[in-house]
Amino acid sequence: MAGAKQFERGARVAMVGDSITHGGLAVAYIQEYYLTHMPERGVKVYNLGIGGDSASHACARIDEILSVRPTDAVVMFGVNDMAVPSYGYTPTERDLATRERARRTHLEGTVRLVGLLRDAGVRVTLCSAVGRDEHTPGESGIVTRGATDALLAMYYDNLAAIGDGVLEGTVDYLTPMQALQAELCAIGGESLFAPDRTHPSPLGQRMMARIFLRAQGLPVSLPSAADIANGWRERPLPEVLGARRVAELSWRDLHWVYPHQADRTKGLDPDGRIAFWQKELERPDLPDYFRRMYTNYVENAHREEEFFTEYMRLTDALYGDLEGKTDNDAKVSLRI
Repeated sequence: MAGAKQFERGARVAMVGDSITHGGLAVAYIQEYYLTHMPERGVKVYNLGIGGDSASHACARIDEILSVRPTDAVVMFGVNDMAVPSYGYTPTERDLATRERARRTHLEGTVRLVGLLRDAGVRVTLCSAVGRDEHTPGESGIVTRGATDALLAMYYDNLAAIGDGVLEGTVDYLTPMQALQAELCAIGGESLFAPDRTHPSPLGQRMMARIFLRAQGLPVSLPSAADIANGWRERPLPEVLGARRVAELSWRDLHWVYPHQADRTKGLDPDGRIAFWQKELERPDLPDYFRRMYTNYVENAHREEEFFTEYMRLTDALYGDLEGKTDNDAKVSLRI
């Protein structure tokens, strides 16, 4: 199967993935397209990505995914499943064995997750990972060799294992993202990836949205490397969508810590988790990345309901604002 079906009238779409989904900019632009070009469909898109997550762990949080009552799920995992450090320039036998275990675990987790969603009556679109930046010269981020090819192979393994007639659609992000990144690097253009070589930059996230919408057969173009180098820019999100994304991130960030030490915090109430993260913050060797994450959790653990209520209020407001508007009135943002 190549491509994906468009979301139907009244669809509630759960975007399920890791930090690349969690960042939310691509998710917001996909929501915006439906909102501004097909408002009569009333499609609502929910960000269910968690930084650090994997296909297997997503199975363990299936109740959370189903809590937004999705009719559709868009699933994208890979980078956290593949044991990136094993893709050094001179892999050892141990590295090769680690890769194979990771490949099997990812395959089993993906097949199980798709099964759980399908059993709940959810239509599933499966996406490839975007790959890693193996084009940018220099030593920024973790440099790997062959990781991107491995991610694409894992995606095709998933499709073969799941079989025909199960998925609603498929989206290959990796191939067009990597081709465009190679062209941008060749002309010294802006990168589609952050310096860590894993996470898409804001530009990369915008390209992801366009790749997804194109896969659905919608008339969305992908700018060339020359267009981008000559100043191509996406228009910013409308204010209400930008505010919704901020509220959504505040809610999602409270779940960000779970995959990292879920085995040690599972079953704890918010006060118990606060105590756990406060203890972690006392570690002098705690990396700054985790220090920021845990501090955010300790400060906001009791605000999850508040954040979620605001998020849902802004979601409802998006559709209330469209009452009485025509389709043409709503086409205000994406340059098509």
